[in-house]
Parts: sequence; C-alpha cells; structure tokens
Amino acid sequence: MSTLLQLGSVDMASSEEQEAWWKDLARHRSEKRFTIVETASHEIIGALRVQHIDPVNGHCEIGLDIVPSRRGRGYGTASYQMVLEYMFLHQNMHMVYLRVAEFNPRARMLYERLGFVETGRYPEYLYRHGRYWDYTIMAMTRDQYAKQYPVP
Repeated sequence: MSTLLQLGSVDMASSEEQEAWWKDLARHRSEKRFTIVETASHEIIGALRVQHIDPVNGHCEIGLDIVPSRRGRGYGTASYQMVLEYMFLHQNMHMVYLRVAEFNPRARMLYERLGFVETGRYPEYLYRHGRYWDYTIMAMTRDQYAKQYPVP
C-alpha cells in the first residue's frame, strides 16, 4: 500500500512546500520527527513521528513510515519498540496511541503483536480508492507496556 494513501491528506505539495513544512516542525513542542537509518548501509529507510504530545495528561500519538522496499524486515517492529520504550520509560507518558486505516490489515497485525488494543473508531474517515474507510484507534497504557515488555 502506498505511503501516500496512509496519510490524512492526499494533497500534493511542491518540494519547497515540503521543505518549509519540515523546517516548521522544529518550532512545535508537541511534535517530533525522527529518521530511521539502516545501520549497515547508512541509508534513510523511514520516518518516525511522535505527535500531539501532551506532557500534562501523559499521552501522545505515534506513527511510522518505512520505504516500501524495506518493509517486512523487522524495521517497523524495532522502531516501534524503541519509541515505546523512550516514551514510557524516559518521557513519562501514560498512554501512547496510533491510528490505522481499515485497508491496512498488515499494519494492524503489527500493532496487535506490539501490544496495542483497539479503543475506538472514526467511521468512514478516509476516502481512498473510491470509497470511505474506517480509521481504527489503538492504544497502549504504561501498565500494558510493562506487562508486554518487563523492565529487567
């Protein structure tokens, strides 16, 4: 599935608009972006985002995009495990959530394996491929994280 189809908007943007958007992110304390780099080749193979960071209530949303040719190699699992550890054990988050499109069952299976549970839905939220699709909200609390990933 194309990464573009996973985004909230499928509007096209020029290179200049994308660069301005990327630079503007640094001003927002509620959003962080990280690149995923393959150790052996030093190639950028994806991007990880932490957004809607709410330090008062202790929650945030996460998401990840891996280059299609590098999917299925465990990079997504490793990246999510790393960001979950960081958010729960170092940033004092109480709950981390994400959204997954109904047309992306492979991602949903990954999230379930990681320990996320469905907590709600946005019905018919995305219009792709000539029809509307649900967005599923999945979340993990610190207690759920501790059961899934015990700290030694």
